Amino acid sequence: MANENPKDLYDQVRNNIYPQINGRGRLYKTIQIIVGEKQLLHQEKTKKICGYFGIEPHANQDEDKKIINDLLDGILRDAPINNVIAIIAKVINQGVNMEWIFVAAAFTFVGLFLYKQTIDKKEQAKIKPAVQEIKEQPIFLPPIPASLCLVVPASIASNFINRSTLKIDELTYLIDNASYFLCTTVEVADSNEQNLEITDENISPDSRREVYIRINMNDGRNMIDKKIPYYLKTNLPLQSQCTVKKLACLENLSGLEKFNRI
Repeated sequence: MANENPKDLYDQVRNNIYPQINGRGRLYKTIQIIVGEKQLLHQEKTKKICGYFGIEPHANQDEDKKIINDLLDGILRDAPINNVIAIIAKVINQGVNMEWIFVAAAFTFVGLFLYKQTIDKKEQAKIKPAVQEIKEQPIFLPPIPASLCLVVPASIASNFINRSTLKIDELTYLIDNASYFLCTTVEVADSNEQNLEITDENISPDSRREVYIRINMNDGRNMIDKKIPYYLKTNLPLQSQCTVKKLACLENLSGLEKFNRI
């Protein structure tokens, strides 16, 4: 690929940009053209660059010259050729052929801003691992034993006779078929159970009785006091041990006042 002749490239820039920078906001307009946003409704790059350097879209020539002077002070601060500084300053102050100054300054501002973004990204990359290293360790919460108490039809409960432990999908099945439910602490479940009319009747698949089933979990922290079946199911402890504590027919529905009815 052939190298671009700097003189030819300069002529292209001059012929393309010079006719478009007139009136107020010349420096702003030049940056618009350089980043390709002059015809766009949303000019995010232009706003970021000009906002960073304080370049206004309706600035007059003196206001633009002040910003360019500040730029030159930084660039030429340590330059040994004093007459170069004097010549450039004279051109700016006299307003002679200002277009090339605006173009050169605009390209410099764009380049400085892009370089700043590169530096910022590198600095952020250095900081990010350090932040991750000092991230707080998760707080261990001790398990809270809980009892899931359900009232289900005998036809459902009969499938769990002589079962001592249950799987999560079986708990979900029972919740879906419950007419009453309550998930609470073991102590509260013990107290509530005293108010139920429990019988010794056999649980038959064809019985029309309602059956009380209580499942103890060694960790039911996120299920306790949930009022909606959906939240019970979404908070079922995947690693918890679920043990059938009680399975018995109910004489009637008295004593269920504290339960949630579905």
